[in-house]
Amino acid sequence: MVSTNTLSEEIEKVEGALFTALFIGCHADDLEIGAGGTIVSMIESGWTLWGCILTAEADPELAARRQQEQVEAATILGIPSERLFFMNFPDGNLQCSRETVTALRTTLEEKGCYPELVFTHTHADSHNDHRAAHDITRSVFRKKPILTYAVVNSLIHSDFKPKIFVDTTQYNDKKHLACEVYESQGPRIMHKEMDYLTHGYGGPLGLKHAEGFELLLQEGAEDMLYLALSLNDDSFHNFWYPLIGTQNISIIRSTPVRRQKPRYHWPEYKELEGMNMFLKSFSEIWHDRNPVELHSSDEPQSEFALTDSNVLLSGSGAANVLVRNYYDHFKDIRYIVDYIMPDYQDLHIIDKNTRKKIYATYQEDSFGRSRLVKDMGILTVMRNPVRETKHLIGCIGIHGFGTLGCYKILSQPEHLRELLQYVELPLKGKGFQVLVEHDISNGKVSLKPKTLHKF
Repeated sequence: MVSTNTLSEEIEKVEGALFTALFIGCHADDLEIGAGGTIVSMIESGWTLWGCILTAEADPELAARRQQEQVEAATILGIPSERLFFMNFPDGNLQCSRETVTALRTTLEEKGCYPELVFTHTHADSHNDHRAAHDITRSVFRKKPILTYAVVNSLIHSDFKPKIFVDTTQYNDKKHLACEVYESQGPRIMHKEMDYLTHGYGGPLGLKHAEGFELLLQEGAEDMLYLALSLNDDSFHNFWYPLIGTQNISIIRSTPVRRQKPRYHWPEYKELEGMNMFLKSFSEIWHDRNPVELHSSDEPQSEFALTDSNVLLSGSGAANVLVRNYYDHFKDIRYIVDYIMPDYQDLHIIDKNTRKKIYATYQEDSFGRSRLVKDMGILTVMRNPVRETKHLIGCIGIHGFGTLGCYKILSQPEHLRELLQYVELPLKGKGFQVLVEHDISNGKVSLKPKTLHKF
């Protein structure tokens, strides 16, 4: 399980701190089906876990049998019987009401269960009891992060929008072992469908199995976001969710400029290649509507986007008027792409603190034509100075390959995983910049950690 720097710091503040999570299921077997692998993973990581089952069957004999099966299954996963409790609300007619909400609150106080994180059913579910369990949980835990899981039997796939993914590959066998305890349920325990779901979430992340969870932050829970993200084995969501949440992000791309001198002899439109890669990553991994909007920097509405939304400024000030007029003049910016006019000569990155110039690497061919070997880009993540409740991202290369290199970092989980070793999200300060090198001969990009500038 991937831990963030932020989580480590918070733990150090309270020596010996133990974190507690509560898993709420509507029926016996729901916890194992929806989150069995995550339960094992969290226990092995040191979490204290509780389990709560809300309903019980009207038939006393069947109710007792199912509760015993739940105790055995929870024990297999690692939740002891003394931290598992049953509310015995009527199965099939669960309601979110003053009575059920008060009863659960009272029971939690009596048992001394005060979790930092709470897991419950998604509302994207066709089972009325499951939706009621979701509503009860939201009413009881108004200031806690809530992670919602999917029970594959009744999941509405098109409405389920997970943002937290836990690698459950090594715990999958134990999850199935716990599910096999429920002999009373027979074919209702859909083993193949469970694996199909977890493989579907894990595959795009390079994992064999992953359980996915939606993330709900009600009022007062924002400060605990770091704790929910600490569970995430998906660096893509760990990076992008703190920046845009459920909002959009507008790419403001550069526009071509006329130069008098002959063209450089390398492929153009690398910025477009980067934008397409970025869009594809969100399409494949975000599990929601694609939040990316596209604007050209020469469109009037692009300036409105800068002042009203999360934005990604693409390309240097030589071809992007908003980079030239806004970004290059923000107070805390250390690295910008500079050039000499007329004709955009001597393109380079300048370090405004040291006045050092940083160039791309070129070679001349036998005809005396310039060939680009390595390009450099500036990756920037910051609070938008024009609208501080939003974020501003910069993918700014000396040439298009440098801009493409920044897009590769932002689009690919393995690069974001490395980046998150050096920076913290949500942002503690105003933001950061770091240089990116793009080796054109092999297409590889690399971060330059020694250039990291936090402000």
